[in-house]
Amino acid sequence: MPRLSASSTIRPGISRPAPARPRGKKAAVAQDRLTARKLFFRRVRRSLKPGLWVLAISAILLIASELVRSLPAASPAPAAAMAVPATPHHTRFGLAGIAADFGLRITRIDIVGADPSDLAALQAAIGVQRGAPALGFSLAAIQSRVAALGPIQSVTVQRQLPGTLIVQVSERAASAIWQTTGADGSPQFVLIDKAGNIIADQDAASAKRREPALLLLSGADAPQNAASLLTQLNAAPAVLAHVAAAERVDGLRWNLVLKNQTIVKLPSDDLAGAIAELASLQSSLRMLDRPVEVIDLRLPGRLVVRPYPVAHT
Repeated sequence: MPRLSASSTIRPGISRPAPARPRGKKAAVAQDRLTARKLFFRRVRRSLKPGLWVLAISAILLIASELVRSLPAASPAPAAAMAVPATPHHTRFGLAGIAADFGLRITRIDIVGADPSDLAALQAAIGVQRGAPALGFSLAAIQSRVAALGPIQSVTVQRQLPGTLIVQVSERAASAIWQTTGADGSPQFVLIDKAGNIIADQDAASAKRREPALLLLSGADAPQNAASLLTQLNAAPAVLAHVAAAERVDGLRWNLVLKNQTIVKLPSDDLAGAIAELASLQSSLRMLDRPVEVIDLRLPGRLVVRPYPVAHT
């Protein structure tokens, strides 16, 4: 009879557990491995937002705007055609029409620095109306047409997308009114600037109403010699306040016409000294307020005053 050890004693009602079987590993599921390129584009598609499309379209339109701006400028329109607003260039710039469909149309035109009386001529020279495609016109052509206007000294034109056109001008300041003679012999009045240049396309009567201090000049060479006279008069405001006009005599000297109709004859060689003497006489004797016909300063160191003739009864 075999001997049983204490460790192998079988207790009644308890069965011996069966040895554990090793579990087999599940077979790995085959997966499609993505290439690095496919994985990159998949991530880009997932992360791309609608706003990025808007930015991309805006960038394309901005580049297109610069391309249009770099195109050669159109030749300036003739003066007779400036009164009619230019037609937007739909056919010339196909991109302008496409951009207009995306909302790039002119909704605001700002004209900066112009006198209100000149706005009609400026708008005609600009030739762009509200609602026109924002990319359908040449900035250089607008600048050329506006610069050709008489009162304009300088002009800059800017296009601010999506729909603003800014035209900033600097006008030539009038320094005097020149009375000249027209082809038919009738008197004509034109404005001149401080350099003696005629300012075209500007009404002298309207300018006189805006600036009552503008002097009336006469004489064939008055514009070329006006700068020196006006400089000396501006340096003597007490004299300038009494002067209404100035006449150029024989291309050599000036006569001043005062507001009380007195004639002041100035010398040909010492204009500054004569006006300074006239200011001194006004300060000490109120000479310019006296009812005299002529004040003659042509002789150095000598003053000749001629009163009005006495009326005989």
